[in-house]
Amino acid sequence: PYSSRLKLGGCMLAKCAACKPAHQMGKHQDDNPMEGRSGHAIPAEFGEVGPYFSKAAMICLPAALFASVLAFAPTMANAKLCRAVAQVGASYAFGSGVWLLRYGPRMFKVCTENAQWLGKEAFSTIQAACFPEFFALQVSGCLLALGGHFGVSGCDLATKAISVALALGLLNICVLGPMNNARMIDMYNSSSSEIEGGNQTPLLSDEAKERLKQKRKRFGIVHGMSMLMFVISLAGTFVYLVAVA
Repeated sequence: PYSSRLKLGGCMLAKCAACKPAHQMGKHQDDNPMEGRSGHAIPAEFGEVGPYFSKAAMICLPAALFASVLAFAPTMANAKLCRAVAQVGASYAFGSGVWLLRYGPRMFKVCTENAQWLGKEAFSTIQAACFPEFFALQVSGCLLALGGHFGVSGCDLATKAISVALALGLLNICVLGPMNNARMIDMYNSSSSEIEGGNQTPLLSDEAKERLKQKRKRFGIVHGMSMLMFVISLAGTFVYLVAVA
């Protein structure tokens, strides 16, 4: 019995010794602000706010004009046209939003798992390049749904639901999106010259790491607010589609 207890204790110590490095490694990764990054700088053009406003002007304004005709000029648009445009607009806004929620996280996972040549920088660059047009088309879809439905049914539950989706989409394209791009560039490029790109070897001092963590926090707040507005907007579009079904 005594020897059995010794063997059991030895096995437990061996297991603890084997687990300790893995635990320390996980802690090290959690404390490493460069985890999942390639270290490559993002071109400054992707931090500009201009594309949000130019896409809004090029895409949303024509959609707003057409939606106004559907809503307030019934002699120029019959009921079938109003319903068709409203359904297409809401369906696009909802479908593209669901696509982003499904495949956005997958793209992020692929980029971070291949951080040596992609990393979080690649994912954020793709977002910065695509989001101005993405949000502009989302807003335009909601505008068409609102105009087409209001022209036929007036102010009912569906109208209110799509109005909420529209308002939150405008908040993203006019305020949170531009803020997000600027903070993203500041977060990624401020330390790109201090790390060794492509091999995940941080060369940051403790003070620089703390500054980077603060920038990540500021970016995370705005990004989280933007995603929350997006999800609520998507829910509003879903309520609209259910209400008109």
